[in-house]
Amino acid sequence: MPEIIKAADIARIIRCDPCLVRHRMRTGEWKFGRVLPPVKGGKQYRYEATIGEVAKYIDITREEAERRLKEA
Repeated sequence: MPEIIKAADIARIIRCDPCLVRHRMRTGEWKFGRVLPPVKGGKQYRYEATIGEVAKYIDITREEAERRLKEA
């Protein structure tokens, strides 16, 4: 399982919509992960975090976070 996960996987762990993840990370409401600007000529931002960061933020174990990823 990769250590760095994208917005869709973060949403699976938190159990919310990926749009909500992107919005809250972009506005700084959630203080984990990284919002990466588009590369030159690109149009889309990228949102990523580690499994450990997400698990710690929502106060669950890493094993629980991995279980939630697998069940989705």
